[in-house]
Amino acid sequence: MDCTPKKHTAQTVFEDVSALLLERMKGITEPVRVREEDLANQLGVSRTPVREALIRLESTGVVSLRPGRGALLSPVTDEEYIEWLQLREQLEGFATREAAMNASQRDVERLRGIFKPFLDEQAGEAAPEAYAQANVAFHIEIIKLANNQLLEKVWEAFGHRQTTYRRQTIKRLHRSSDSLREHLAIIEAIAQRDAQLAETLAREHVRSLYKAFIQSRSEAPIQIKPRSI
Repeated sequence: MDCTPKKHTAQTVFEDVSALLLERMKGITEPVRVREEDLANQLGVSRTPVREALIRLESTGVVSLRPGRGALLSPVTDEEYIEWLQLREQLEGFATREAAMNASQRDVERLRGIFKPFLDEQAGEAAPEAYAQANVAFHIEIIKLANNQLLEKVWEAFGHRQTTYRRQTIKRLHRSSDSLREHLAIIEAIAQRDAQLAETLAREHVRSLYKAFIQSRSEAPIQIKPRSI
């Protein structure tokens, strides 16, 4: 067992703070206060790098900073999520086309390995949390394979919109089977170095999620608040 203390840098603190906040987003429906001191104690660092991480995260919309009142963690709204899906179609179309031209055979095998535990058709439905993590890992890997640093920064800045636990989109829309089939088709196009097909499939993949989410909203029961007398 490696007992070497973790070396903290500005980037590792930022990543750790991001992970903690995304974890805290689970289940929240209203903004909640985040204390720098609590985060610093959890990570075993001073408050200064935590404050710097929060300032970076404010630009992504994950938190809002209020002078003298700390940080406010806000869940992503449906409207923001819809806008993110619209943007994702463009970003992932580009990223997947580039990935098809850049990926080595080892890269392809790594992409396939992400979904290896879910090749049984019902595996994704049976383990929705694990599949959701695999889904996020796959899309991050595609972004990396595009080999475009600006694209990676954009994804890092706004990727929390797709990882918000509250949505549980794939699970809630029962899309794990469709999602898996679409992912495997994208991987095969990348393996064949068919950049045009890979881009088309990636765009269709995000568009399908967008349409399913929009439909789920239209089918949701209307919440009628009781009138005061």
